Formats: sequence, C-alpha cells, structure tokens
Amino acid sequence: MSLAKANVSSAKLKAGTLAAAGRAAGRTGAWAHAAVTRTSATTAIRLMTFHPNCRPRPRQGIRRVVLSSVGPRMTRALATLYRLVYAGILSRLPEPTAVALGQQALRVLPLDRLPVFRVDDERLAVTLGGVRLPNPLILAAMYYDTRILRRAMGLGFGAVTAKSITTAPRPGHPQPNLVRRSSAAGPGLVNCNGFANPGLVRFREAVRDLPHRVPLIVSVAGESAEDYVTLVRGLAAYGDLVEFNVSSPNTKLVYGWSTRPRELRAMLEAVRAATDKPLILKLSPDFAETNERDIIPAALEAGIRVVNYGNARRIEEPRLSQGAGGLSGPEIFPATLEHLRATRKRFGDSLDIIATGGVDTPEKALALLDEGATAVGYFTGFITRGPILARRILDALLARV
Repeated sequence: MSLAKANVSSAKLKAGTLAAAGRAAGRTGAWAHAAVTRTSATTAIRLMTFHPNCRPRPRQGIRRVVLSSVGPRMTRALATLYRLVYAGILSRLPEPTAVALGQQALRVLPLDRLPVFRVDDERLAVTLGGVRLPNPLILAAMYYDTRILRRAMGLGFGAVTAKSITTAPRPGHPQPNLVRRSSAAGPGLVNCNGFANPGLVRFREAVRDLPHRVPLIVSVAGESAEDYVTLVRGLAAYGDLVEFNVSSPNTKLVYGWSTRPRELRAMLEAVRAATDKPLILKLSPDFAETNERDIIPAALEAGIRVVNYGNARRIEEPRLSQGAGGLSGPEIFPATLEHLRATRKRFGDSLDIIATGGVDTPEKALALLDEGATAVGYFTGFITRGPILARRILDALLARV
C-alpha cells in the first residue's frame, strides 16, 4: 500500500468520498459507511469511520506494521480527511446532534487502540506540579463521562482533564447552549453550558474505577470556599492533579471569583490545606491585570505552583440562551500567547504554566512551548481538527529533538 496515494486531491475526496459518506450518514446516523480499501486515504476513512460494519476483515485489514510505523504523510492524510468530514458533515448538523454523535462515537469506537493516534517516546516527557506526563499535551476539561475519558487517555495526550464537577448535580443552561463561530482564523465555538454535571457523589462513583493510562486531572467548581474544600477532599484521591475552576465565563457560579481577589486568597489557602495533591488554578483571560497583580501572587503564597491560563473568553452571543458565552478556538490564540509571555516574564520559573486557548495546529502548540509553557491544553481543536491533532503535534515536537 503506497502512502503516496494518500495525497489525492481535496476536490476528488469531497466530490466522491464525502458524497458517499453523506448519503450513508443520512441512512445510518453515522459519519460514514465507506467500504473502499484501495488507497491510504480510504484506509484513513476506515480508521475514522463511525459505522461498525466498516471494521476491516482480516483479508482486507491493515497490516499491523503499517499502523505501527505511521509517517507524516498518513497523519496529514487523516488530518485532511477529518477537516473535510467536519466541513462537509459535522459542521452542517445542528449543534446538539453533532455533540451527541461525537460523544457516542468516542464511547463506542476503539480509537484508543489504534497506534496511529499515539507516540511513546521518553524525550517528550515533562513534569507538571511534580507529576510526570508522557508528553506536554493536555485534553482540556469538557467530558465527565468516564467511558469517554477512558478512550481519550489513549489518543495521544499526556494528561486528560475531566469536566468541572460541583457538589450537587447541575442540569446546565437550556439550549441553545453551544453555537459554532466562523472567523478568518478558523472554526471556533461559543458555549454557555452552565456546568452541566452529575455532581460529586455520582461522579466519584464513576471515576473511582477509571484506570489512569495517563494522568487524570479532576476539576472542581464551587460557590464558596467550603464547596471547593468539600470537592477537593471528595475527588483528590481519584485524580493525579486537581484543578479548581475560578474562571468559567458562562456561569456566575465561579466567574465572579476573579472579581473578588481577597475572598479568592482565603479560598486558595483553604483548598491548599485540604489536600497534598498538586493543585492547578484555572485563570480567566478576561482578568489579565488582576491575575498578574493579585491572583497569581496569592496562589504562590498559598503554595500553589501550577496555573492553567486560561479559559474561554466571555463574549456577547445572541444565539445562546443566556445571550453570552465563552469563546474558544483560534480567535483567542493571540491572547493566549500574550498572557503566557507576560506571566512567564513576571513570575519566571516559580510557576508551571498550562497554556490553553486556540490551539488547532502543531505550529501554535510549538509556539506556546517555545514561550515557556510547561504543557499545552486544548479542546476545541480536538473537535474541529480531530483526534489526529495530538499525533501531529507530537510528531512536530520530535522532529525538533
């Protein structure tokens, strides 16, 4: 099988393969029901398919040697294919349908078993808050379903972050609570999810049996210092690190913490005393001056040495049920880079920094690492560029070692 054949034209793929995929999606509710096996591009379709009948039979299957020695051309072919599928199918579905389809695919498809999505190389390892990560890529918080978290741990990330959990279950904001946003920078999202989650008790019951193929970051959010202490004590045993969210832009539950630095300081001290696990403070890009002047110094004084900078940026969005939400995607990358530079310059090596926001290409991830990020987080890029993005970033990193 020639990898060169993967470089078929986008026009041919879009006119042929995606047309067939679209017809199949209409019949089955799946992404694609492709059965061709002649080229590497169509092999990629079989790898990315969301229909169980497309699993290769032994006589048509992909040899293990091909999967274990995937080169840049194959990963580029997969990336191109996913972009076409996203543009031609996923982005045209109603947002709730696309979300449900994507989550169900992550639950049932064994993508985590495919070597194409992973790179195991000691040279990529980093230390975050004293915890060794196999590489510096972190899937940012969005999923609490442990079936999805289990799959995500095998998709090339050095750590995976669970969605922020509250003491009691929350239904979240009514729909529409997620809309797409197009810009010259690329596809993004605006959400006002409102911390929909099963609550501390149910999540703890689910996460206690989750094996940690890579480190798990549990995330918590509360209205009071007492909430955070309860959550940290309840979940710290099940995560390798604990992130506490004081910056979500789509709910008053935590967004206001950044406007009350004195109260935040007391909360940081209480949370630090509640666990010996490494703590991560998740900052808002909307409060850059306050972060540098008040919040980060308070975190350092409390003994917290890791910050996640940052969260989505709050914008007005009349299509959402709340009239506003958090913007994520490539539009916010320049601010992510700027905040990283300023924070590293101001605080030097006293902090480990997770730079999160706008990463959807290998070049952006490398730029953040070059500017002093300890690790790079992203989620929207996982949706718009596909699971293969992590592999592409890691390949780019190794090419420079």
